[in-house]
Amino acid sequence: MKPNRKRYVLFTIHQDGPSFSDKQLASTIWSNLLSLYGEVGIADCKLYINEYDEKTGIGYLQCNASKLEFVITAASLIKTINGTKISFQPTKTSGTIKALGR
Repeated sequence: MKPNRKRYVLFTIHQDGPSFSDKQLASTIWSNLLSLYGEVGIADCKLYINEYDEKTGIGYLQCNASKLEFVITAASLIKTINGTKISFQPTKTSGTIKALGR
């Protein structure tokens, strides 16, 4: 059996309002994934926010390679987190964090 491949996404959050934590961001992405694709569709998503800087809005997220498009779609559809208007911009995708650079 082949191991699940991981993908890393470098992203930028543009926000208009107070900042929020990486846990709030992950929770909102999971909520969108669940409403868009259901439990069966996201069962092996394995989404993690590896690093997120609240000041700059730049971070890395990790997910299963087969669900990469699901994760980017769900994250891009987020409009608000705790009353803060946001825009999710995926910048670069790679198989390793090192290749993303910064």
